[in-house]
Amino acid sequence: MRQYLGDRPAFGTTAGAAFDDQFPTSGPKNRFDTVLYVEKEGFESLLKAARLAERFDIAIMTTKGMSVTAARLLLDRLSEDGNVRQILALHDFDVSGFSIFGTLGTSNRRYKFENKVPLVDIGLRLANVQQMDLESEPAVIKGEWGKRAATLRRHGAKEEEVTFLRNRRVELNAMTSLQLVDFIETKLVEHRVTKLIPDAETIERQARRVLEHRLMERSLAQASKQIAEQVKEATLPEDLLQLIKDELDADPALSWDMAVASIIRNDR
Repeated sequence: MRQYLGDRPAFGTTAGAAFDDQFPTSGPKNRFDTVLYVEKEGFESLLKAARLAERFDIAIMTTKGMSVTAARLLLDRLSEDGNVRQILALHDFDVSGFSIFGTLGTSNRRYKFENKVPLVDIGLRLANVQQMDLESEPAVIKGEWGKRAATLRRHGAKEEEVTFLRNRRVELNAMTSLQLVDFIETKLVEHRVTKLIPDAETIERQARRVLEHRLMERSLAQASKQIAEQVKEATLPEDLLQLIKDELDADPALSWDMAVASIIRNDR
C-alpha cells in the first residue's frame, strides 16, 4: 500500500519499456473519481469478469471485515485535493456491515484521518432483500442488544431494519452473480458514475504524446531499413574466429557471443 502511495520505492526498472498509449498517471487524477469499496473478499473474479472498473472508470478495493489501517490510509490519501468525488461502500445487510460502513472513515486509536472521506453507503438494505426475495440466515448478536441497536441507528439503519437484524442477516452472497453485478451497476448509475474525461489541456497533452510517438515510429522504421542495408554490406574481420579464441584466452569466463560483441564493438 505504501508503495502504491509513493511512500516507499517500488523495486524494478522501466528501462527499455515500450511506449504505452495510456496517459501516464499516478493515483486517481485523470484516471478515476469514484472508489468502490467492498467489505469482503471473494468477488474479485466476478467484478473483473464484469469489467466494472473499466466500464465505469472506478477503482475497486476490498477488505476482509472491519477496515485495517492500510485501507484507512488509502482512503485518506485518495480523498486529498478532491480528486476522489465519492467512495461507495458495499456491505452485507447485518450488524457488522453497518459497523464496517460506520467506522470506515472514522479516526480511532490506531489511525487518525487527515482528510474528510466522502463515504456513501450502497450496502444491501431490507428493501433490496424484500425486492429480490433474498434468503436470510440466523444471526447471533453478541453483547447488549440495546447498545447494538443504538449503533445501528447511528449508522443509518431504519427501525424495521433494526428489528430484522435482531436475529437475522443477509449476506451479499445471497445474490446470484448476475444480481450482484446488476445491483452494483444500478448503484453506480444512481450516484452518477460515468466515464472519466479530463480537462482540455490533459487531452491535448495525450494527443501530442501519441503523435510524437507515431512520428518517432516512422523515423525509426526508415532508419532501421537503412541500417539493415549497411549491416548487410559491412565487411567483417577475416580472422574473426582467431580473434574470438584470443578473447577467450584472455578471459576464460567470457562466452563466445560476448567475445564477438567485444570484437565488433572495438573494431576500427
